Amino acid sequence: MFKVLFLIHGMGAGARPSNDPHWHTDVVAGLRRNAKPFGHDKDLVLASPKAGQVLVVPLTYHQFFDDIRTKWLAQSPSEVGWLPLLQGLAISDPQAIAKLPGWVATAGKFFWTHVLDVLLYRYVADFTVPIRDEIATQIAEAWHKADLDNGANTDVHFVAHSLGTSVLHDSIATLASESSFGAGTHLISTIITCANVSSVLETNFGAYTSADRPIDAAPPPEGMTAMQYSYRHELDPIAAVKAFRGDLHGWPASGYHDEVPIDVKDWNVHGYSHYVDNPITHLRLFQRLWPKEPWAARRDPAIQAYKDSPGTPCPVAIAQARLELKAILNNPVPETPIGLLDVVAKVVGVFQDARSACEQESQP
Repeated sequence: MFKVLFLIHGMGAGARPSNDPHWHTDVVAGLRRNAKPFGHDKDLVLASPKAGQVLVVPLTYHQFFDDIRTKWLAQSPSEVGWLPLLQGLAISDPQAIAKLPGWVATAGKFFWTHVLDVLLYRYVADFTVPIRDEIATQIAEAWHKADLDNGANTDVHFVAHSLGTSVLHDSIATLASESSFGAGTHLISTIITCANVSSVLETNFGAYTSADRPIDAAPPPEGMTAMQYSYRHELDPIAAVKAFRGDLHGWPASGYHDEVPIDVKDWNVHGYSHYVDNPITHLRLFQRLWPKEPWAARRDPAIQAYKDSPGTPCPVAIAQARLELKAILNNPVPETPIGLLDVVAKVVGVFQDARSACEQESQP
């Protein structure tokens, strides 16, 4: 039998270079790189899995946001003309509409490539519902096919990042509303979330009471996940707005583990790869994928090696980003979607400056 590992992206996944259109390229490469010392890099495959391997299935929804940007580009070649087009959408909160000019000014170009995704998913039903349905369909089809190919129930795992944590949560809840999918028919072995925003973006599916919760977490009916891990970086303000805390909402340690990474190896501390490259995160995943190996003995050496690694070669830019992120963290915002978007706009603005500074610093 083979296992299935679903990966789901966060905001800004459509902002890819034309020569590499697949959002999952860096994430999968990172997982393989980190699995190589343990002899499992070739066990992570994107197609034609063999017995004992892990089929990696990227879940993709950024096309919904890319399509609207393409439509707007045809109407206005400048992003200046996009704001009135955005204001013309059926945004469900008047406060969000009023905030738009400020968010655009704060985040700059990153508003249109990143912040917009969060805004549309949370506040425009024409995006929310189709995205949930699309991801639910992708999960159901890949899972069903794996069960047929394996001739048995497949061992299934998920890793989600940022906005993708909310999309995944909502999509699983959507699936579980059907009699053919839920705790009685499907078991999720592992869900790993990085910068989980499903609590602050919660709508009609409770962040701690929906079907994706641990199997032994109240209330009934039972959840369908054997183990959830939640990671939120110490310097990630996005993960700090109404931070996801299953342990504070009745989730037992037998089904939930919460951890706060502190090491900084890149200017984008919120980045998918920055989370997954940390052995605190990926060793938990590997332990779930290949449970018979001595992961406990490998953990401390791997964490120390990561701490000692040089990271991105622009220490000045990273140090400045640290200071600015700390300043954002020291100014609490309302634990609401509006508060989150305020923070996201500020954070991506910091990252925009940090990326430019890092590029300049890295030049010979």
